[in-house]
Amino acid sequence: MNLPPVIFCILCAFSWPQTPLHGPDLTKLEESVRAQIETAQAALTAKIKDPATSAAALSEAYGTLGQIYHAYSLNSPARECYVNASSLAPKDFRWIYLLAKLDQNEGRFEDAIRRYQLVRTLQPDYIAALVNLGNAFLELNRLQDAAESFNAALKIDERTSAAHYGLGQVALSKRNYSEAVDHFERTLAQVPSANRVHYSLAMAYRGLGAVEKVKAHLVQQGPVGVRVSDPLVDGLQDLIEGERVHLARGKIAFEAQRYVEAASEFRKAVAASPDSVTARMNLGAALTQIGDLQGAAEQFAEVLRLDPGKVNAHYNLAVVLATQNKHADAIAHLQSALTAAPNDVGARFLLARELTKSERWDEALDALEKGHAQHPEKAGTAVVLAYLLATSPRLELRNGSRALDLAERVYKATGALQHGAVVAAALAELGRCNEAAEWQRQMIAAAEGKGNPDLLAKLRASLKSYENSQSCRPTDTSLLDSLFL
Repeated sequence: MNLPPVIFCILCAFSWPQTPLHGPDLTKLEESVRAQIETAQAALTAKIKDPATSAAALSEAYGTLGQIYHAYSLNSPARECYVNASSLAPKDFRWIYLLAKLDQNEGRFEDAIRRYQLVRTLQPDYIAALVNLGNAFLELNRLQDAAESFNAALKIDERTSAAHYGLGQVALSKRNYSEAVDHFERTLAQVPSANRVHYSLAMAYRGLGAVEKVKAHLVQQGPVGVRVSDPLVDGLQDLIEGERVHLARGKIAFEAQRYVEAASEFRKAVAASPDSVTARMNLGAALTQIGDLQGAAEQFAEVLRLDPGKVNAHYNLAVVLATQNKHADAIAHLQSALTAAPNDVGARFLLARELTKSERWDEALDALEKGHAQHPEKAGTAVVLAYLLATSPRLELRNGSRALDLAERVYKATGALQHGAVVAAALAELGRCNEAAEWQRQMIAAAEGKGNPDLLAKLRASLKSYENSQSCRPTDTSLLDSLFL
């Protein structure tokens, strides 16, 4: 039942200015979801028709319908409902807060700040409002205001990890790196699974010049962030029915790295909506994480049946096929992905790796050259290109001078031992054997005790060929796998 805006206004028994409601198109929603929304719409209509309905009761009806819309990301009608609910009950902080969340999610930070500040007046102990207010200030680079909001949250509950994370971001922006480290470390101590914090912590340590700590935290970074407990927004998930509830639950489990649970929820989403591309993509990702590669491949293939141009499905299926050593099939899907998205540097980099595994050296170099031309700042692409220019089994493809230039620039930027080894390979290709050998010895000395015996063995094997003063040109590509990581 999609009631036109005028019906809501005509039936209104109150004289206050009312925002017209524009009912969303429900035809593409699941039957259970459509029925849920229509029931809420009918309940609101009944309240409007009844002259005995109090302002508080009508406000609740508008707010309830708004929350259901909000839960299904029907943001425009949700906003209209919240505005009306708030007009009827101006001291009820809930509707103002949820309007602020919509503002923030839509990038309307000034509006969000105004509403969060009003919520702070009406409900000063609602921590989520303080943290979100701080985050909105951060978006506008109002660092002092952001810090005040985060500190206000900590005064209520010093265990508010999201407030510590926000203060870390403020300190990082101010280049107060020691303070940033302190807040990020506290965040991780409280929420060890929030591996996204490792990146911020690495940036803080970089500001302090702690190179080893930078590397240690960069390798631990991931997709799981830290968020404040937010009963109003979290409660929206309880309103979701059908496929979407399982998608929402699966996403939460996936981000918390509970992949078995995530796969179970995504299977339920697929069962509720077999033609859902989103459900099958997510199920494929979860199955990949738990090692069910065949199951993941089947899901991604089904996505491509439903949507042949889905770039992510081509890429994800290629990753699975590559893991199964089905290199030719992986290459075909990566080429399809790049046809649709030629600037996808990740797909081009993986394509180069698969081409090298298939010993299609000229095509691999071509892929790397295109990737480097599109994104010359990408160290991974540049260093693999340099290594192939120095070591390609197809001697006519080698270019030692260019390899050395690329390798030196990458090693200067990263300091990674395997990148330093590419400098040695380029020197050897140029016939500068003594320099290559000496450079490799330095890499070996630095690698000893680092706990990477495989890399150390490869470095030592290459050193033997460099110490041959008659011909030290590289003869193998054993370092490639290390460079593609």
